[in-house]
Amino acid sequence: MAIVNLFAGKASDIIRVLLVNYPKTWTIRDLAKEATAALGWTSKVSTALIRERMAIRETERAELKLMAPLDLLKKWATINNFVANTRFVEYYSREEDITKFMSQFKVKKGLEYAFTALAGALLVAPYVRPNNVHVYVRSEEVAKKWANLLNLMPVEENGNVRFAIAETGDPFYGARKIDGVNVVSDIQLYVDLLNYPARGEEAASMILKKIESRWKKAD
Repeated sequence: MAIVNLFAGKASDIIRVLLVNYPKTWTIRDLAKEATAALGWTSKVSTALIRERMAIRETERAELKLMAPLDLLKKWATINNFVANTRFVEYYSREEDITKFMSQFKVKKGLEYAFTALAGALLVAPYVRPNNVHVYVRSEEVAKKWANLLNLMPVEENGNVRFAIAETGDPFYGARKIDGVNVVSDIQLYVDLLNYPARGEEAASMILKKIESRWKKAD
């Protein structure tokens, strides 16, 4: 039987759907549709989860249920490296106040974005005040449009505004508004933060507490 990497490509999208919506249970067909993944591939990922004792499905027609969501999340975050696995387009903003800079995204319509890493954590569970901003966009072209709207200067490295373009998976799934701006899901935030340098692990622990609290209430 082929080994399925649960945390790469469309498999990661399936895992993301399961974790963002926990403790919801899923038919394989509905899970595939939600994750925009092929039905056969979704079935393989589900089988791999069951084999790893992360999920259960009592019969072929029964819905898939996560049994160890916390273990699954921690395993994903442990092997993920946001800095290494993401392409960045860097810019410089003269605005030194991070909160004031991020608030500029409120008035811009039509361009998809979502804050992550320490900037996202600042909105979700303020603990570490970042020196720079990481924000997901779909493409380099979208990054350039934002740069024009926000009067940002392009730089080759060490920019204080880093537009992130995911190489695989859909980090926008589960994104929500906080204080009028878009932030990735707590699941994506934790995965991006755990191995992030400059106090990322500390910020991740604060996000994890929120996730655990929400899951305990939902069970």
